[in-house]
Amino acid sequence: MDQIVVEMDRDPHELKVAFIPTASNPSTNKEGTENDRAKLRSLGFHVTDVDIAATPQEDLRRALKQADVIFAGGGNTFYLLQEARRSGFDTMLRELIEDGTPYIGSSAGSVLLGPTIEPIKMMDDPKEAPELDSYEGLGLIDFVPLVHYGNEEFVEEYKTALADLYAAGPRFVLVRDHEFLTVHGDQWRING
Repeated sequence: MDQIVVEMDRDPHELKVAFIPTASNPSTNKEGTENDRAKLRSLGFHVTDVDIAATPQEDLRRALKQADVIFAGGGNTFYLLQEARRSGFDTMLRELIEDGTPYIGSSAGSVLLGPTIEPIKMMDDPKEAPELDSYEGLGLIDFVPLVHYGNEEFVEEYKTALADLYAAGPRFVLVRDHEFLTVHGDQWRING
């Protein structure tokens, strides 16, 4: 986050963040979500939680429009996609990004943007999203960010996933835990 702030056009103290903790809802371990929220606040952002699974659509639309930045945290990507579709967040997010609202996705929050989330089955359990009928992502970027690459926790999962993806998978970008992607239109780069 320290590096992301440098990329921003305005001082964090001037910015309201709609913080989407939804991907962590199925998990009992909320440490990553808590750490992300605490880091944003320590940098000076004004953070408001907006759980897309529990916020009525009109309230969700209003909260997102009032935000200067939208931040979707990590957790289960399948559950996040299910709730993004159910709530209308998928459409709202596309409109806001097209209008210039910055979006920051952490882990599941970044995978969501690709053309598919299927490769992330190596880390996340699709069964936590029983109403999800398609693994098609939001398609806001034309590749799948494969997060946590190099993390010791996922070595075996990556061996299997990369073999499958190499043969017939979608275009993907490997992202280590200390890195982040910056996307502007069709241009992207890895930072960190």
